[in-house]
Amino acid sequence: MKKVHVFDRPDELPLRVDFAGGWLDVPKLSRKGAYIVNCTITPKVSLNNWPYKKGSGLGGSAAHSILMGHNSVLTELKMGVGWQDPAVILETGLCVWRSGKKPVLEMKINPDILNHKMALLWTNKDHYTPGHVDRARDYNKVEIAGKIAFDGVAKKDIKKICKSIDASYKIQLSEGMQKLPKFGEMAKKYSGGGHGGYALYVFDSKKTGTSS
Repeated sequence: MKKVHVFDRPDELPLRVDFAGGWLDVPKLSRKGAYIVNCTITPKVSLNNWPYKKGSGLGGSAAHSILMGHNSVLTELKMGVGWQDPAVILETGLCVWRSGKKPVLEMKINPDILNHKMALLWTNKDHYTPGHVDRARDYNKVEIAGKIAFDGVAKKDIKKICKSIDASYKIQLSEGMQKLPKFGEMAKKYSGGGHGGYALYVFDSKKTGTSS
């Protein structure tokens, strides 16, 4: 993972969407042999230009921390959440991470299979990850979804990636999140910890929205 120091902090950064395995980057919830899969998105953000809602489940707090020159991984961990946001924002691309106490990159590919096929829907409700870390959820299913996503990335198979997103969405619904509207998508889920923020949609053809 790339390191950013105060003296070379970036002027702008991408944010991220997560597909599967989320929560397994939180150290106390990590599992050996499990994976977290995520992808950076554009347009990028800067301290002077932030074209997204804040409190939105896209890793914005991590991006802001990096732009300020802070150690964002440490900052996120001190908040009681995981490291996946600063890890993928600094690495960029479509990434598979090993679940564990700290970021270990398992695989990274060019995200062009997803170009112009992802869109974001604002749910009209703010999102706050730390408030949902200790909610009950089925981590066995979270781990299975992450492994499906890993296989999809390895094979560059968008249908399998969508299968993992759909599996993640079903876990979110079982956690008490409201159903998202349908738009003819291949798959959808709440971004990040959910219960508000943005929802990610993946389509089989180009749609207006935020792309990787």
